[in-house]
Amino acid sequence: MAYRQTENVAQRLAENRQKILTAARELVASGGFAKAQITAVAKNAGLATGTLYRYFPSKDDLCRQVFREVSAREMNLLAGIAASNRPALDRFELILRTFSGRALQNRRLAYALLVEPLDLALAEERTRFRKTHAAIFTRVIEDAIAEDAIRPCDAKFAAACFAGAIPTALTGPLAPHAGDMSRDQVLDEIVRFCFGAIGAPVHTQRKTASAVTSKELRA
Repeated sequence: MAYRQTENVAQRLAENRQKILTAARELVASGGFAKAQITAVAKNAGLATGTLYRYFPSKDDLCRQVFREVSAREMNLLAGIAASNRPALDRFELILRTFSGRALQNRRLAYALLVEPLDLALAEERTRFRKTHAAIFTRVIEDAIAEDAIRPCDAKFAAACFAGAIPTALTGPLAPHAGDMSRDQVLDEIVRFCFGAIGAPVHTQRKTASAVTSKELRA
């Protein structure tokens, strides 16, 4: 009987932790990390504020975990595309469209992850996020060079440029307003810019990539 009680307690603890993370993520998605205050998270999770502190000692600890989980989900999706057997340029385009399309689906969450002013702890998480993003770009650019699909270039430097430029084009003061360009226009322009930057032939909505883009964006 004691073993069963231990299992039940462990399950309840895990469920409460997930409730807290879900509540925090929803607040971040609607108003950024500034909105994810402890009292608001506890209320959304249906838990007492004191209970929340048993799982996360501070708001910083909670927000770091939210950032890690959300960014890991996005990067794992892109890494899966990068590791697939498609030709390198098809993978490159699909990564561009998937990342950008998902950012456009939830602009507020994208703003929080990519450009919202953050404290030092979360800024460090963002740096890791961008390094991972750049590493994914580096892989497909190097593969494109190996396949003779593009001329040799500094893949790491190009990847760093993309990891910095794309978030700027999608979120923040320099990004086009929702009514200025359609979602498809934004994606096509990002693909055109990035393909041109590495000297690749520009084919927006390439058949191999576009055939799976809509499924990837719903993940």
